[in-house]
Amino acid sequence: MKGTPENTSTLSRRGFLIAIIGGFSTFVATVLGVPATLFALSPALNRRRKVDWVPVGTISDFTIGQPKLADFTMFRKDGWLEETVSKAVWVVRTSEADFTVFNPRCTHLGCIVSWRPEEEAFVSPCHGGFFTLSGEVRAGPPPRPLDKLDWALEGDKLVVDYREFRLGISDRMEV
Repeated sequence: MKGTPENTSTLSRRGFLIAIIGGFSTFVATVLGVPATLFALSPALNRRRKVDWVPVGTISDFTIGQPKLADFTMFRKDGWLEETVSKAVWVVRTSEADFTVFNPRCTHLGCIVSWRPEEEAFVSPCHGGFFTLSGEVRAGPPPRPLDKLDWALEGDKLVVDYREFRLGISDRMEV
């Protein structure tokens, strides 16, 4: 062809439309893909659980060697739903400044265990699960010991990090 330089590249109408569509597709994929990727990865990136210490009583409320059911209320926020929930824990004072705190739910099906002093055992009312004072399974179908909770002393107050665990399995996994 005369009058046309050999190294000149011309953009055809088809090439122009392909470039526009490709650019628009890249933009849409980025706008939708980045938030979707962050949403999918957020549980893995945000593994740390916030610890909410709940006061369950003063040190003098608990007698050494005698389990006591300590009731408390805690505030729960789930999305937009905010509610106050009544909960309880079993507290066993083992010495002047040492405690063992149990989630009161049987690890089999979640019944609230009660303390029977005459048998020196925590007893599940629905399936005959028996637990020792240290929370170990003595009899029945529970697949693991009672779930122990972290506790701390703040002055003369006993505070607990209340958590719930999956039921009916031998591994202790938080819900």
